[in-house]
Formats: sequence, C-alpha cells, structure tokens
Amino acid sequence: MHRGHEISADTYSYLSALREWNTTYKVAFSVGALVTVVAADSVGVSVVTLLFMLFLSVGVGKIPVGDYFRLMKIPLAFILLGGAAITAQFGSGADSLFRTRFFLTNLYVTQSSLTLGIHVTLKAFSAVSALYLMTLSTPMGEIISVFRKIRVPVLILELMHLIYRYIFILSETNQRQKDAAGSRLGYCDLKTSLRTFSGELANLLILSMKKAETYYDAMEARGYEGNALFWEEKRPLTAGQLRYAGLYLALLLGTFCLIGRRG
Repeated sequence: MHRGHEISADTYSYLSALREWNTTYKVAFSVGALVTVVAADSVGVSVVTLLFMLFLSVGVGKIPVGDYFRLMKIPLAFILLGGAAITAQFGSGADSLFRTRFFLTNLYVTQSSLTLGIHVTLKAFSAVSALYLMTLSTPMGEIISVFRKIRVPVLILELMHLIYRYIFILSETNQRQKDAAGSRLGYCDLKTSLRTFSGELANLLILSMKKAETYYDAMEARGYEGNALFWEEKRPLTAGQLRYAGLYLALLLGTFCLIGRRG
C-alpha cells in the first residue's frame, strides 16, 4: 500500500526476506527479545538487542535502512522526549553536571539522572526494535493466527484486526484528501492551508465511516459471521532460522558474563 511517496509498514511485512520464516518462531523470537530487554534492565542487553534486531530487519530482511529509520521516527520522537523528561531535573541543582536558570527555578542534569535517562531510552528503543522485527516481517493476519493458537479470546483478535485495518482506511482517506486539496492549490498560503485543513478534518470521519461500511459489506459478502479466519501458509522451521536465535542467545550470554566480571 502506497501512501504518497511512502510505503507502509504493512507492505514491508510482505516484502521482507524474513516473510518465509516460520510465523510462530518469528513472533516468539520478537516477544522473547522484548521480555528479555525489560526483565534484564541492563544497558548492555539493550544495546545488543537493538543492534541484533537492526541486523535482522535490515541485514537479513533486506528492508532499506533509510526506510527502517523513517518508520522509527515517530516512536523515536516519543522515546527521546521521555528520556529528556527523565534526565532534566528542577531545583537548586547542587552537584549537577549542567545547570541553567529556568523561570523561578533551575533546570539541571545530574550524573544519576543522565544515566537513568540513557538507560530508559535505550531499553525503550530496543523493545520497539524487537516489535518492529515482528511487524515488518509478518502480516497482521498471520500474527493473529499465532495469537489464536495460544487461545487469545476471539473478541480481542477481532478488535485487533478491525482497528488495524481501520487505521489504514483513515490514512488512505486522509492522503487522498491531501492530494485533492494540493492539486487545487489548497496549501498555497497559511490562511488557505488552515481552511483546507479544517475542511479535511470535517470530512475525514464521514468519508472513513462510509469506507468502513463498504469494507464490512465486503467481509460479509465473503462469508464473515463474526469470526475472521485467515489463510496461513505452512512454513517449516529450519536450522538456518534457529541459527539466528542461537547467535542472539550467545551474544546475550557473553554480555551477561561481561557484566558479571565488571560487577
């Protein structure tokens, strides 16, 4: 699915070279890496996981590195803002590394707040990269099939699928409105842009609701009765796939040994 000149994450899940990997293995690997990063609470583990997930998605999955970081921009912005909020402190600022006047108080950074901010930022970034490995290599229908195998309630799976699809309906509708407005010089100056933007917002919900109704009618025409079933190809788990899990575990083991020696 193209959005203007960009390709969505959903499209990469079909284009990735990891597409042919065993689906259950990919989901388990990604979730396992996520749990490891959170449970280990270690900068070393976060860095190893971040680099390894980047290697799998870009190096093995063949996703262009520029597109990978473009997809990371939004979560990265929130993560960096959160890290900055943790790092910055307000008060007298005694024994601080950096301090500046901020209205009636001081804004300062201490060694401990800087360390904590970097730690939390790396952990969050690593967790997101683990989830990106799953979403950029596995279509949503196959992820839902894995959740169905582990007995996740059908109602939750239905909501996951419908909400996921509705995001793309909203995005596509908004992009078409922008293209139409741009072709009519709807963004030629600030005043016109504001009027165009308000008009887009007013029409977006109505158009999206109509598209959603069409989407639901299409599902019913294909036999939908409240339980969406997806075609799932049988993909064997190979030794080559397991090799990457072994390499990741070896790197984690080496990291824990290094931490233990320094501790």
